[in-house]
Amino acid sequence: MYQIKWIANISGIIVFLFFGFLSMVWAQDSGFYYTIQKGDTLWELSQRFYNSQWDWPGLWEMNKDIKNPHQIIPGTKIQIFLKSQIPPNPTEEKITKTQGPKITPTFTYSEMNHIGFIRETAENSLGNIIREKDGNLMMSTNDIIYIKPTGIGNLIPGKRYQIFTTETIKETINGQVFKGVKHLIKAELKVLEHNVSYVTAIITKSFRDANVEDRIMAYYERPALLSVQENPDPINAVILCSEDNTIMVNDYRIAFINKGKLDNITPGQIYSVLQENKSALGASDSIWPKKTIPLAPLNSGKLIVLHTEDMTSTVMILSSKKDIYPGDMVN
Repeated sequence: MYQIKWIANISGIIVFLFFGFLSMVWAQDSGFYYTIQKGDTLWELSQRFYNSQWDWPGLWEMNKDIKNPHQIIPGTKIQIFLKSQIPPNPTEEKITKTQGPKITPTFTYSEMNHIGFIRETAENSLGNIIREKDGNLMMSTNDIIYIKPTGIGNLIPGKRYQIFTTETIKETINGQVFKGVKHLIKAELKVLEHNVSYVTAIITKSFRDANVEDRIMAYYERPALLSVQENPDPINAVILCSEDNTIMVNDYRIAFINKGKLDNITPGQIYSVLQENKSALGASDSIWPKKTIPLAPLNSGKLIVLHTEDMTSTVMILSSKKDIYPGDMVN
């Protein structure tokens, strides 16, 4: 009787160890789980686990529970997927050691086609939204909408377009007035059919609620994969504003700077965000107020250029040591 129990116990241990072994193999093949700690960012976690901060968009896309990359909540468990280890080619390894070919890092941003931009003048509108089919004031994915064509260009059935709005930007920078028009892309749509005086379309993908009078433009195709340039020439630029007019421009948020193609800026370039640094000297009283002297600017973060226009660029804040605001310097 005891011998049977002993054999059964041994069998149970063997089965437990077998499945435990399978579990360990699965973990080695697929990765492991990590619990978000206070202060963590996807940028830092990508550097920590993959030895490259540029892999953070992939880390975000693999963890569907992270709805907003700007806000990763402490206590949340995410899966860190392991990269496959490919044995190096002996010939390539020899070339690497002798010649040291330069390897260009890349950056992928899957939402590239609906980031905003600033131009000197507004993009021509192909049409304006008249109303939503059921009379809804706010319009989003799968809503049927009616559009009044402007007569500028054509709205072709079956083709993709984008819904956008504009806003005038006016800032004084180093004593000079900067003027431009910010374009905010709200949604994508597909034209269904032409009627006598209007066009019927369906919203296929929504990023922000659309409204009556919003404008229509051709689909804006931009490459999602960028070659990273970490040490470009200084540009002496300024952050104009964020895409959504937030007071602070936090990590992974979209913003705009006052330099572009005409200043030899290209997508993929990495720049530092700098903040003014002053120090007060001496005692302060009604006769002799404190004097301030300028110190070297504080390095408060990094950004990457996503898209360029002639006089501006659309950028993303990659990391920040301090709060970043419109008006901060970029160099």
